[in-house]
Amino acid sequence: MKNKSTLTLALFSVTIGASAFFFGTSVSKASNIDGMKLYLQHCKTCHGVDGNPTDLGVGLGARKFADAEWQAKTSDERIIEQINEGTPEMMMPFKEKLTPEEVKALVPVVRGFKK
Repeated sequence: MKNKSTLTLALFSVTIGASAFFFGTSVSKASNIDGMKLYLQHCKTCHGVDGNPTDLGVGLGARKFADAEWQAKTSDERIIEQINEGTPEMMMPFKEKLTPEEVKALVPVVRGFKK
């Protein structure tokens, strides 16, 4: 019986650890904001679920978040600025739709698409 309890505890710990590893980028450490949920709600239509632009996004000039070169040269501050301000006729600004904390929670999601 003791071995079964130990095995159950070990499996539970591994499951929790794996979940934290794989899903850790979607929840901001500064708060309980689910960045991935926000991304799927506000960004995926153009930027795709995997950081690669959809057909609509390509037509609007959406960034390819999976591009390692773009990731390397773009600061977190620039990502925040882009989300807040948008780009005329390309991307709508989100500063009136998302709180500063929600915008910050999107940064690790965008970074997580790096290949």
